[in-house]
Amino acid sequence: MRNNKHIQELADKCAQKHGYFCASYLGRKGDSFIYAPHYSDNEPRCEGLPPVIVIKDDKATFIMGIESFDIFNNLKFRDYKKGRSIFREYERKVMENDFASDEEREYISEIVNNQRPGYEVPVEKSELYDYLEIADRLNMKIELKPCEYSMGRNDGWEYYIELVEK
Repeated sequence: MRNNKHIQELADKCAQKHGYFCASYLGRKGDSFIYAPHYSDNEPRCEGLPPVIVIKDDKATFIMGIESFDIFNNLKFRDYKKGRSIFREYERKVMENDFASDEEREYISEIVNNQRPGYEVPVEKSELYDYLEIADRLNMKIELKPCEYSMGRNDGWEYYIELVEK
C-alpha cells in the first residue's frame, strides 16, 4: 500500500485534533505511514520532543514523547520530489521571465530570490519544498515573512514560511 488521499486525510484530521494545521508525509516504517504535524507556518517554537503521527491499519495515533525517536530510527525518509519540482518550475519562470501576471512574478520571484546567495538568510530547502507541497495540496500559497528578531539588522534577515489563502 502507498500513501494516498485517504491516509493523508486521516493524518490531517489527527494533526488538527491536536492543534496543528495539517500533516506532512515523512515516509514509511514497516506497514506504518509516518507524518509530521505542521502549523500553518514554520516559525520556530519550543515544544519539547518532536510530534509524530503514525497511521497503521486505518487508525491515526499521535505521539509526542521519547517514542518519537524510536519511530525516526531507521525511518526511510522520503525525498521532496514534488516540492523540488515546483521550485525548479519557479526558477525556470524567473530565468525565462515567463509569468502570467505581475502578481505571479512578485510571488515567485520572492521565493526564488530568497534561495540565491546574498545578504538574506535563505529558508532551509527541505522546509521550503515541504511547504510548497503542502500549499499545492491544499490550494494555497506560501509567504516568506521575516523573523522578528532579525528585523533590526541592516542585512541578513531570516525568514519563516507561512501558508496563506490564494
